[in-house]
Amino acid sequence: MLKKILSQSALYGLAPNVSKIIGFAILPILTKYLTDVDYGISLTIAAYTGAIAVFSTLGMNIVLTTSFYRYKYQYKWIWRQIYGFLQYWMIIFAILQSILLYFIIPEEAQENRWAIIFLSNFATVFFGATSLVGVMYYRLHQNPVPIAIRSAVSGILTVLANLLFVVYFEMGYMGWYISSFIAGCFINASYWWPINKKYKLSPIFRFKARTIKHALKIALPTIPHYYSSYLLNSSSRMVMDRSGLSMGKIGDFGFASQFGGYFDVFVNAVNMAVNPMTLEQIRNNKEKYAKKLIYAMAVITISATFLFSLWAKEIFFLMVNNAHLQTVYPMAIIFVMAYNYRPMYIASTNMFFYYENTVGLLKISFIAGILAFISYIVVIPIWGIWGAVIINFIFLQYMGYSGFFMKGYRSKTKVKYPFIAFFLITIALTLFVFWAVELAWQIKAGITVVFSLSAFFFLKSLNLNEIDEDRH
Repeated sequence: MLKKILSQSALYGLAPNVSKIIGFAILPILTKYLTDVDYGISLTIAAYTGAIAVFSTLGMNIVLTTSFYRYKYQYKWIWRQIYGFLQYWMIIFAILQSILLYFIIPEEAQENRWAIIFLSNFATVFFGATSLVGVMYYRLHQNPVPIAIRSAVSGILTVLANLLFVVYFEMGYMGWYISSFIAGCFINASYWWPINKKYKLSPIFRFKARTIKHALKIALPTIPHYYSSYLLNSSSRMVMDRSGLSMGKIGDFGFASQFGGYFDVFVNAVNMAVNPMTLEQIRNNKEKYAKKLIYAMAVITISATFLFSLWAKEIFFLMVNNAHLQTVYPMAIIFVMAYNYRPMYIASTNMFFYYENTVGLLKISFIAGILAFISYIVVIPIWGIWGAVIINFIFLQYMGYSGFFMKGYRSKTKVKYPFIAFFLITIALTLFVFWAVELAWQIKAGITVVFSLSAFFFLKSLNLNEIDEDRH
């Protein structure tokens, strides 16, 4: 079972994010041709478009998931109607996003306004719905290979395009937009043939209003839930822009948060591998096995974030070819360690998702996002970017642990998690590694060995093979 988790995590996480992985590897090259202002422009635009990005699918991914598990022999009929509805909606969404982009593009990027608008919308309008259905189909069938192949090719295209437009033509931030456009068109369009022809999931454009109304009733309450990710992770940049912080300062913050983004990708990959397995165990009334899977995810996540943070100073020195950007590694540590909230978040919210209690999710995610956004408004003008870093950490932890206090979880679960212990471990390891990053490399090497062996033996003690044995 551990082998399956790791292999599927690799397929979900490594292949779909080849561009980010190779992009990390070529940071010494890219950072030579990019400035903090380039990062500031790109991340400021992303902060505003992120404000409406969650509306691109209207939360329909949760309906695709629940209908697959709850209506196993009728889900295709439901999916095809949702697919048809989303094809219409994507056009409306692109128009709304274009209007937003027209007004918020920073002064430093005004000369490329129309190019940015076109490059940001084309792939979504024509293939956004197809890509969503394709990814969900393969993911829910626990067949990550087709996703991995497409994403790997797309990632390689992104990296090659970055080298061409950012490095060779020295186009700065515009190189990113062109590269994303090329990769986005490829990956989204690649799902059209298998979804429409091979699996007979072509869109029904004359869908039943009753079906869509029911789907929206389930899906729309999840929009604030998914919107919380924007409020927590991106709205701070919008507040910085409105507070008058320079593009350089916003770029420093964004560059450090980029490393948190790398680990968000990693943790999400493990989640994509583990979550279908845990939902299967919940459906089979075997939550004790779901608990073991959550523990395995927690050990893998904590190990990866801790070891990266321990060596963050050396990693930045080797990978960042920009003396100024090399100094932001302390912020990156806080961003990275914050993602240890995710395993416990999955443990509690599984109950909300499985039983379609989407309204209950608002008490966890959306409240965290709203409180974080309000805190950004108060704190950033006083403490600047460091205030935003700390607020982000605090409310990601709220997301991770507040669900255990909710009735929607306590009334459904059959097992107990030592979530308070996990929370204290996260805080203790974060404080420790923030201090230990400055230690001599010999001491850090010793810490690495001890920590790695401890994680290995804990994983072994979980006896995950018991899950496979029970299934057979």
